[in-house]
Amino acid sequence: MNVMNLISAYRTPADHNFWCFDEPRFGLVQELFMHGASDLISAIVGDDCNRAELIFSTVRFPGANCILHRVWDGTRVAEAGCEYTARYPLEEKGDEQGRIIEQDGVWLCPAMTHYFGKEQAPENIYGKITAKP
Repeated sequence: MNVMNLISAYRTPADHNFWCFDEPRFGLVQELFMHGASDLISAIVGDDCNRAELIFSTVRFPGANCILHRVWDGTRVAEAGCEYTARYPLEEKGDEQGRIIEQDGVWLCPAMTHYFGKEQAPENIYGKITAKP
């Protein structure tokens, strides 16, 4: 089953280095992207961008521009979240300069259980991160 999720992210009011999102369905307000996740968003959309759209799924989809690969077994995700390694862009040829970026230490907090369940973090998460005006 291919379930697509969407988050509208924005820079935190207190610190331009961090990204956050609101999710009224789950009671989340200014839920932070921390420990490498904010760095990943900034690396893709740029430092001047203040809003971004994140579409993500456990199934690769057309237009996906990054993948998060689980670093550990993913158990206890409801208490601890999960750590991933990010790779972008997904195309084998890389970006305009031929670069393929890998970033270790992208941690997703336990709020990810709202999207993927409480039992185990997914092995791979495919995403499309784009800047929004």
